[in-house]
Amino acid sequence: MKLEMVGRLDECFLLSYGIDPAQAAGLVPAGLELITCRGAAFFNIVICHVDRMRARFTPRALGVTYWHIAYRVQVRATLADDRPIEGLYFLRSDIDRPVFGVIGNRLTDFHFHAARVRFSNSDEAAWRLRVEPTAGDALASLAVRRAASNSLAPGSPFASLEERERVLKYAPFGLSVSKSGQCLRVAEVIRDEARWREEPVEVEAADWSYPRSLGLRDLRLVRATRVAPIDYRWRIGRTERLGSM
Repeated sequence: MKLEMVGRLDECFLLSYGIDPAQAAGLVPAGLELITCRGAAFFNIVICHVDRMRARFTPRALGVTYWHIAYRVQVRATLADDRPIEGLYFLRSDIDRPVFGVIGNRLTDFHFHAARVRFSNSDEAAWRLRVEPTAGDALASLAVRRAASNSLAPGSPFASLEERERVLKYAPFGLSVSKSGQCLRVAEVIRDEARWREEPVEVEAADWSYPRSLGLRDLRLVRATRVAPIDYRWRIGRTERLGSM
């Protein structure tokens, strides 16, 4: 079933962590491989508030507004015609609209779970988040503030800011593998790249129980940004034939 949804990200934070590829290898199915750089794979967390998500051409007033916290790893695949494709493999999503999550699990492979989300931004330069899931080990908290500068984190696997941006600017695809293992399921994001704006933020405190439950230890923060509000479209239902591994 193919479907196109529209909405607006009116608050969004992106955090990327370097992780040990050996620890993360078992998290992705056959047909996908981890993207790495100098011995690090990348675990990506997005915290976003989606305003009025709805089917395209549906009135905005009928849209659903919700918080979505998603845990992903950056991956690539090779299609049957030898074309490469890169994107994100979703391990888990937490959402504060349980009914919408049930629908999302029928349409996508984002693995939605119900959660209570508390968010505050007291002075427009500092933001706090707490996620309390109703099931599973995914309690989370985050405190960030606007960063004074944009620089490489200590111990970064990247040689320069330019290399960091190139590697971590993931393609706008959610990738998963069909049960048969023969097809790639693709959820595509469409946005106006000219309107895409990010600013660096400083992570003052962060606690993520979910990656620990997966056996991922020693997460190393390599990038944290806040995204300016932007309109989004999501195309769901595309499939591609996978090449042989």
